[in-house]
Amino acid sequence: MKRNLKISIIVLIVIIIIAVGIKSKDTSAIKIGFVAPLSGDVAIYGETEVNATKIAIDEINNAGGIGGRKLEIIYEDGKCTGKDAVTAIQKLISVDKVGIILGGLCSSETLAMAPIAETSKILLLSAFSSSPDITNAGDYIFRNSPSDSDVAKLDAETITKKYKTVALISENIDYSQGARTIMKEAFSKYGVTLVSDEVYNTETKDFRSILTKVKSTNPEVIFMNPGGDVKGGGILVKQARQLGITVPIHGNFNLATKEAIEIAGNYMNGVVSTDGTGLDKKGLALLEKYKNIYSKDPAVDYDMGSSYDRVYIIMQAIEAVGTNPTKIKDYLYKMPSFTGAIGTYRFDKNGDEVGVGSINVIIQNGEKIPYQQ
Repeated sequence: MKRNLKISIIVLIVIIIIAVGIKSKDTSAIKIGFVAPLSGDVAIYGETEVNATKIAIDEINNAGGIGGRKLEIIYEDGKCTGKDAVTAIQKLISVDKVGIILGGLCSSETLAMAPIAETSKILLLSAFSSSPDITNAGDYIFRNSPSDSDVAKLDAETITKKYKTVALISENIDYSQGARTIMKEAFSKYGVTLVSDEVYNTETKDFRSILTKVKSTNPEVIFMNPGGDVKGGGILVKQARQLGITVPIHGNFNLATKEAIEIAGNYMNGVVSTDGTGLDKKGLALLEKYKNIYSKDPAVDYDMGSSYDRVYIIMQAIEAVGTNPTKIKDYLYKMPSFTGAIGTYRFDKNGDEVGVGSINVIIQNGEKIPYQQ
């Protein structure tokens, strides 16, 4: 009798231990912050990042989450300004208590948030910020997009192979000004004369006075360097051609957006722009899924893919080391090559991606074709 009682007590203890273990398992949602322009001139980019992020989140949560925990994204509007991005990150840290933030999109957002993220030991992962200054912004700052230093060098080298005089038109925003500095250095290095160096504010919509000045300098080629307004590149090209400017036009990725091409129409034919190396098989499948869900194209295919990828990169990190931002940071620096929608890549010692590059494309009849000199 005593033996049976002893066995019953042991069984009961085991049951209690199991029950307590099951009950104590953390099933709360893993909260992740998100900062991008959700309003204003570049909100179309923010919309692309939100949509791609939601696709990844839904896939992960529908598959059971991470260890039974769902991912929850808290979206904040950075408005492509440092001031609003600071307000957003302060709220995410102090109110929402997040340890991981996806963003910013604009370099101005990311650079403004970086010191706060660094001091607070909060992981910041951008999918589209490209300012060279982000390279040294802090140990907790990562991005899976190319740096302007690489893209601008590509653009400058493309021009210096063929032309001796160039006019540069840049928007007064961090992204464009970073590229402007690098390109001017490259032009000087390769003996290309900068005959005109114009800067305009984001709200500018009438470029005719600027373009008239540029035309008077007789450049062999014009490089257009918009940044904060997705329509600016298309308006620049259209007004240039309407003013009778016939010289070749080169430009950054903003000239190859669907919005810019739509605005400029046939005036965009022959324009050379920067673009990502293209989506791989996984990325093309994502693009079709994106179109099916949202009945529209993303603003930029690369931004869609990199935004989608970073959610899975974070998932992989949490599965490996948990949700502690410092452990995730350490994991990302040692992360083996990740194969995602934009290709196969990893992070270097500065948190910059390694493995995905850029190419020049020429626009013909609304299509982007690899540019051959």
